[in-house]
Amino acid sequence: MYDQKRPEPKNSDPIHPIWRGIGFALIVLAPIMGYAASVIILNANEINKWYPIPRDLIVRWQDPYILVKLIITVVISFLIFMVFQLITFVLYRLFGPSRYGVTDVPSVRYRGKKYKR
Repeated sequence: MYDQKRPEPKNSDPIHPIWRGIGFALIVLAPIMGYAASVIILNANEINKWYPIPRDLIVRWQDPYILVKLIITVVISFLIFMVFQLITFVLYRLFGPSRYGVTDVPSVRYRGKKYKR
């Protein structure tokens, strides 16, 4: 039978290495920083008694506050992810390519004919 592989498309615009570093920070470092922040917040909560921890979230395992740590870690990781994304958007807007390419034309501001009765 006819067996021919298609040629691999050549990637003309490879990803810049700095974006790999940002991806590493988002995937790996954000949850680690979130967990560290959750431990610090729980220790400060024991001292200052800001918010009482519900008994439904305390379990009888090795670490009774594991569910509380998990919830706080997810919330703080999401907040860290949002801050990293905001920084990424600002940097891309400042240093990224222009909005229009060489062959693009800015949009026409046409409002239509004036209506007369």
